[in-house]
Amino acid sequence: MIIRQIEKRDLAEVAKWEREISEISFGEEAITDLAFHLRKLEKAMIRERSGMLVLDIDGCAAGWMWMSLRVNSVTHEAYMQFRSFYVSEPYRGTAGVDELFEAGISFAKQTGAQRIVGHVHIHNLPMRTLYKKYGFMPTHLTMEYSGCGIAGGEEP
Repeated sequence: MIIRQIEKRDLAEVAKWEREISEISFGEEAITDLAFHLRKLEKAMIRERSGMLVLDIDGCAAGWMWMSLRVNSVTHEAYMQFRSFYVSEPYRGTAGVDELFEAGISFAKQTGAQRIVGHVHIHNLPMRTLYKKYGFMPTHLTMEYSGCGIAGGEEP
């Protein structure tokens, strides 16, 4: 088991994982077009390849993590955004999960990030548990209201 940067040969599999992440995070509003995810990953490889890690088991991609270094526009603080984290079914709950996540934390520290931010859907308990295991604390909760209906409709 090794952690390495993403390679072109990984893109088809990682695009499928990105689609699944989208479905978990956005439900019916998810972007499920594999071509969209492939294009997104190809563009990202040009700009952010160093933060795109693959869990490689026996020469095959078994998981992946995508990170982006960001700068707060007000404080100018550098922080790392954990954008995607995915481990394929047979390897969930194994040491590979921890190795990949720890590689991400190490990468963030090496880049000079002052903190790490990760967004997770409220119903994604495995990811919330992983964040908690590594000392991440909840800081924001997004609230949505979908009862607006048609413009000019009745008020609640």
